[in-house]
Amino acid sequence: MTSPPILFRDETFRDDFTFRNSPAGIRRFPFPFHEDRYMYAVNIEPHTPGRDGTAYEHLIDVDEHYVAEMRDRAIVLAEDPGRCQSLPHMTLAGWDLLELLMEAQAAAYPAHFELHRDGDRWHWINRPLGIDDTFTFGDERTLPYGPMEYITRQSQGDFVIVDQRDGNLWMDAGMVATQADSRSRSPTSWASSTGR
Repeated sequence: MTSPPILFRDETFRDDFTFRNSPAGIRRFPFPFHEDRYMYAVNIEPHTPGRDGTAYEHLIDVDEHYVAEMRDRAIVLAEDPGRCQSLPHMTLAGWDLLELLMEAQAAAYPAHFELHRDGDRWHWINRPLGIDDTFTFGDERTLPYGPMEYITRQSQGDFVIVDQRDGNLWMDAGMVATQADSRSRSPTSWASSTGR
């Protein structure tokens, strides 16, 4: 099922901080929580589509804050490019993520996103951000950024791609640019302040 067109809000997350949820945005929120306390957590679990009209309806959620969040992400990355990193061996996984996100956004929100493929020649249209790019899938030289950075500059939320080796999962690529609270710091500044 596809979603109707979204009315994107013109808002900010800094300085004058005009961010607000609309009544429709509040109704989409996944309340109630299963208990009376809330803690930030990272969950790794299969995602299956949820109830219509909720943030879980589609594989990838796009909401009324999308344009403002992507504008803020660009500011964050200009100030601290270390918030997006990918080790060289993760490039193929970046292409997998690009394919997953483009397919999911185009399928769920066709009024806003289109993906056209002719072999390895891809045409991506992101109307809310004014992006209309043609590139060769698998050829980084045809994108303005690496594949993971290119698509996560256009996708809400933080993304981490892990690699398994030596019996552990390692965060070898990620876009972590969303502030959780005022104490949040970039991975690069956190690592240098802890001596890592």
